[in-house]
Amino acid sequence: MVLTEAIPLVDIQQEQARRHHLRFMQHCWRKLTPLYIGPHTSWICERIDEAIERYRNGESSFLIIKVPFRHGKSDIVSRYLPPHLLGLFPDNEILLASYGADLSHGFSRNCRELIRTEKYQELFPGIKVDQDASAVSHWEIAGHMGCMNSVGFGGTMVGRGYEFGIVDEIHKNRQEAESATIRERNWESFTNDFLTRRGPVSMTLLLTTPWHVDDIIGRAEKAMVEVPDFPQFEVISFPAFSDEYESGYLFPERFNESWYLTQAAALGTYGTASLLQCDPVARSGNLLKTDKVKIHELADVPPALRWGRGWDLASTEKQLVKEDPDYTVGLELAIQWLLPPEESGITEKIPHLWIKDVIRGRWAAPERDRRIKQTAMIDGAAVVVGTESVGGYKDTYEHMAEILKGLRSVRKITPPGDLLVRVAPLEPIFEAGNVHLVRGEWNRDFLKEVGDYPSGAHDDQAAGLVTAWEMLKANPAPMGRQVSKRKPMTAGLRGAKF
Repeated sequence: MVLTEAIPLVDIQQEQARRHHLRFMQHCWRKLTPLYIGPHTSWICERIDEAIERYRNGESSFLIIKVPFRHGKSDIVSRYLPPHLLGLFPDNEILLASYGADLSHGFSRNCRELIRTEKYQELFPGIKVDQDASAVSHWEIAGHMGCMNSVGFGGTMVGRGYEFGIVDEIHKNRQEAESATIRERNWESFTNDFLTRRGPVSMTLLLTTPWHVDDIIGRAEKAMVEVPDFPQFEVISFPAFSDEYESGYLFPERFNESWYLTQAAALGTYGTASLLQCDPVARSGNLLKTDKVKIHELADVPPALRWGRGWDLASTEKQLVKEDPDYTVGLELAIQWLLPPEESGITEKIPHLWIKDVIRGRWAAPERDRRIKQTAMIDGAAVVVGTESVGGYKDTYEHMAEILKGLRSVRKITPPGDLLVRVAPLEPIFEAGNVHLVRGEWNRDFLKEVGDYPSGAHDDQAAGLVTAWEMLKANPAPMGRQVSKRKPMTAGLRGAKF
């Protein structure tokens, strides 16, 4: 009688970790915080396992998986998948791309260090990083042909190929996502540089959060319909809110309901549609909703705020001689940063805008300059002064500095993008009802002009607001704690169509 020797349990567990990506992550997990596993985590890892098996069988696969921010996507594909793949296929190339080289290099560094850990070596003892080729942008597997390349969109990909191509994080922030120039650059880099690097049999995976209807994901979905030979990606989306989830939201294993609801309130409808629901919508109508703006008496203004006045000067000939001339505007703003209620578990501060005063008029240069100087004297030294110095306004800063010479220093504000892009971060603040005006005769004109932007006749007050915002947001006032308002905050969010 021949007895079959039992396979040790530890060997079975290690074999499971080699074969299945989720088990691999659990075995090699390095963070101090636990590995939270939601239904989407398991599904994504299973789909990766299927794509790996297809690759073994000589089949290529193309996947786009849309997931909200902070839901573990970078751990799955950018920090743990490359080491796993190189353990299985040490002679293959991996190409990891993101919006910027710094981010992709950081992921690459995580992967390189993971291979050096004891836990990884238990699974793949023959896989070592070549000490002579170990830069974060390109490192190789000793004794094999395999390597890891990490790049940013717009960076050099010539000479780098892939059997396994990964895209994680397609935009740095909302301002970049709203820039048609950056979206075009990223699309060209994705199609002309990234996709052309793939081998005859490959796996191409985009696991990312969509930002815009016209970003890489949106354009790829459109191209699949319009161009029959374009790679036919399988597209899967995991929205944050859905009636199909037992709890109503995607990842209760990590985030409670309050986290989702306060994030949605802070993002506003437009931001929630893309970053939480993974279904971007086109902008429609005017951007800054003024129906929730609150008007207060001066005595109601919180103490210890830091005030600044942003100036937008109607100084160019085009602005002054047109049929409906633009205004010179000086808007006095303070930003009150509040932490959400403690029970939300969110540490990200929420801005409230307080607008105390708006100086506005159509003045010839001498009168305009006198008003600017007079306003600075009335405001006092505690109110900082700033103006834009971009595009056609590059001389405005020098002129303002000359007007206030010896009286006040002037801050040069050089925000990126056009005004439409710079206004975008203020949209959820207005939508959340976190804009406060001190009662004054200027209130009506401010609400009308800002509420009409960008389709209204003038944008001067919007420009002054953005200038003050850019000037003050990096220099916050002391932070307070927002009082919990759970019921009003939840109204209309659960089950809503974002």
